[in-house]
Amino acid sequence: MKTHFCLFLACVSLVSAQDKPKDPFVKDKKAAAAAAAPSPGKEPDADPFAPGDNAAAASEKPKNVQCLIESFTLPQADYAALLDEPGGHDKLHAHLLNAVRADSGTVRLDACHLITTKSGTRSTFECTDELIYPTEWTHADRTGFQYPTAFEMRQMGDVFEFEPTLDPETGSLNITQAFKRDYFPGFRLYKADTTLAGIPVMDVLARSTTSSTRMLPGLPTLIATPKTAQPGGISLVFATLQVITLQAHQATPEPRKGNLILTARVISLERMKGWELLKKHAADGGACLAALKPLLAAKEAALEHIATIVTQPGVRSLHESGLVHVYGTEFSPPTECAELKVSGSDPNKPGAPARPPGLAGTTAHEYRNTGFRLEIEPTASPDGAFADMTLAPEYVSMTGNLKDKNYNEHYPEMPLFSVQKFTAGYTQVIGTTYLIGTMNSPGDTGANEHKDDGRMWLLFMDVDPE
Repeated sequence: MKTHFCLFLACVSLVSAQDKPKDPFVKDKKAAAAAAAPSPGKEPDADPFAPGDNAAAASEKPKNVQCLIESFTLPQADYAALLDEPGGHDKLHAHLLNAVRADSGTVRLDACHLITTKSGTRSTFECTDELIYPTEWTHADRTGFQYPTAFEMRQMGDVFEFEPTLDPETGSLNITQAFKRDYFPGFRLYKADTTLAGIPVMDVLARSTTSSTRMLPGLPTLIATPKTAQPGGISLVFATLQVITLQAHQATPEPRKGNLILTARVISLERMKGWELLKKHAADGGACLAALKPLLAAKEAALEHIATIVTQPGVRSLHESGLVHVYGTEFSPPTECAELKVSGSDPNKPGAPARPPGLAGTTAHEYRNTGFRLEIEPTASPDGAFADMTLAPEYVSMTGNLKDKNYNEHYPEMPLFSVQKFTAGYTQVIGTTYLIGTMNSPGDTGANEHKDDGRMWLLFMDVDPE
């Protein structure tokens, strides 16, 4: 018996003495865990999107993945010159940061988005104008006029879909992504007969990139290079991912069986100020919200919406607040005048009566909810410390009817809806405030000559036990 016990101790000593394989991307795992996951309510000591050691800390702790999207616009010639410099590609993002902060005039931050998700979860955001355009027409009348009978919709603006996968061995992330940015330069008249007016057809500047990329946390990666609507310009779109390990409160509460109080706040501010705010506090929603309060008091930021939902864990809930906009979707075209037709000499067969010209009419409607909409489902962890959140926030506004010099005044009214939304799934410590992402308004889309307003919308979520 003593021999067996000594042999067991020798085996344990041998296993303990073996060198464990080191993570090539983490120099100090304890320091990396502390840097990647600040305590609730504590401001991070460094830029959460700066390069650093952010591999997995304790595997049992939940992790979120934050994705920061930055789009810089500059002349194509300047981009080519930067690439030709020594270390041009590696230094590209840093050069653009310095140029924007120095207000050089040649580089502009034309978009900045943030979204929080989890490894293996597909997430999307949309900042678009929904352009409804005609696709089918009546036969031409004697003047060549044709009336639209069918319509379709196309999104103009930024659409981003991505799915990150965290490699627990190396701390790197594999991301499958698709970035799209469409622009509407206007309608063009297409003519079946060059002597007639023709019908308006839609031209689109379509720009998209789909790829699968390996990224390291904190290191910006170029994911798309769409051309701008202005000749000679280009946009450089970077994605920076950050892995955030969540820390529960020191005193872990007993499992809760009551309700959860979910409070969503949407705050808008000037894009450059929001961009700098994300550089400091993206990983700490409480610190970010605290930094916004002086801006709210000074009217430099605006509370766009606030809503509270009280629900049980595991139940899908919905909040809606806004007008319902009704618009036509099917129409009867105008008709020409029909003269009396004589049947002939037979009085028992009268001819077709004369018919006055008929006007266009609406035969079917649809409706669209505008305003704020939040669909959410929280699921509490067994120990009551965390909540897994699946949500789809959305803001829709009707910005007017479609206008274009080639869209005939006799055609049906078509509304133009602006959409600000995203879908995501993430984990939150119960009893804290979390910055989930941005719900930005569309930039330069060209629809009704829509111009970039230069603002950023931030969505915060409070999760508290009742």
